[in-house]
Amino acid sequence: MAEKYDAIVIGAGIAGLGVAALLQRDGMRTLCVEKDQRAGGRMQGFDLEGGWRLDIGLHMAELGDASSSDDLVKAVGKEVEWAKFSDTVEIYRNGRWQTLPEMIVAAPQDIENIKNTMKGIALMDDPEIEANDLTSWGDWLEDNVNSEVARELFAINGMIMTTVPDTMEMSAGEILYISRENLRNKRNLLTAAYPVGGMLGIIDPLRESFEEAGGTLALGTEVDSILFDGNKARGVLTRKRSLSPYPGWFYMDDLEMVEAPVVVCTIPLWNLDAVLDMNPETSVMPEWWIKRYEDLKYETTGLIGYTVALGEPVYDKPNFLSALKLDHTGKPFQAFVPTAYDPGVAPEGKSLLQTDCVVEVEDIFDKFELDRLLDLMWKDIGEMFPGIDEKVEWKFTYKCIGCDGLARKPGQVGAFKPDIVAPGIEGLYFAGDTYRGRGLALNSAALSGRNCAEKVLEKYGN
Repeated sequence: MAEKYDAIVIGAGIAGLGVAALLQRDGMRTLCVEKDQRAGGRMQGFDLEGGWRLDIGLHMAELGDASSSDDLVKAVGKEVEWAKFSDTVEIYRNGRWQTLPEMIVAAPQDIENIKNTMKGIALMDDPEIEANDLTSWGDWLEDNVNSEVARELFAINGMIMTTVPDTMEMSAGEILYISRENLRNKRNLLTAAYPVGGMLGIIDPLRESFEEAGGTLALGTEVDSILFDGNKARGVLTRKRSLSPYPGWFYMDDLEMVEAPVVVCTIPLWNLDAVLDMNPETSVMPEWWIKRYEDLKYETTGLIGYTVALGEPVYDKPNFLSALKLDHTGKPFQAFVPTAYDPGVAPEGKSLLQTDCVVEVEDIFDKFELDRLLDLMWKDIGEMFPGIDEKVEWKFTYKCIGCDGLARKPGQVGAFKPDIVAPGIEGLYFAGDTYRGRGLALNSAALSGRNCAEKVLEKYGN
């Protein structure tokens, strides 16, 4: 790769590839650096022997063809081919899967309250939503929803939107935004879709657009640190294999400088100090920003789960599946069947099941607690999907810190998220789901990436 570029983007997930493609297509000579051997970040996809295609973890795209993800792909001149949309949500309760209408026995006045609340949300403007960013969803429901049945319905949707189990810990502003966009675009509180071919159906068009425009994608290349000249971004140092014979902790890579006046960092907050000095005495970042960073660093959600290949389906509806609290793990649960949306991600007649439990970040760092929870989770799965053990061809466990980026809690959404423009630093920008940008999961990252590219091009574009 060349030594000088107009811009360097760190990370080739949806935000990084989106920013890189938009900059490159505008004429900025752009390098996108990714430490893994494939693009995608937390949306990587894999083709396995036998005709299986799987994503890292459980991914669906809220809003589908009306989403920020779809908008981003269109903005770089490509299209996402969407498979089926989710018909509904089913909740595991009292030993069986139930749709929301089955689960919630509603009197006429309850239904009227639900309809009126949905109409009110659909009519909200941005300032009204922003005014609720510090409000908990539990408090908002108490103040604005009269029916107990209606409050239960909206509480369930809030958990699915935030992966936060307690309504008092959910941000009303973010839930109202997600609900409003779904009601306006799909006339439903929450609609999800699956791209044909899984998450690569979103990642591949972004990567192709970037490379077709002449961008340089450096896979398997890790950034050691971001470089500055005073308060201006100068480029990055990348790591390369040293000739040192030292093993393990004794070994250190050699470093290579790549220069650019613009650096866009899409590394999430919990890993940001791997490339950016966060010591208040030596960092280029303002002390107040570092303090905010320390407060938010691990304010995220952990996921553990199983990816399961089955000889035949144990569930075959195109629905999103959830449970507020499993019997054995005591954790919230989410699942869906990719093959119910796109049969092409598995061999003919076979089924792929993606499952996860929402856990604390500390549970993932504690390997013994992690093992215990995974064992208990499989017991829960066996009860939710009777006969699954006899149908398993293979299964993988996985863990993830930051399934939805910054946790959608009061004071951690909207304008309270770190801005995409670094304060007081010329040429340094951020993008991704832990930085400024609304929406559910990958849509938050996509919107952040698009907004970041606009900010860069306002100042440096052609």
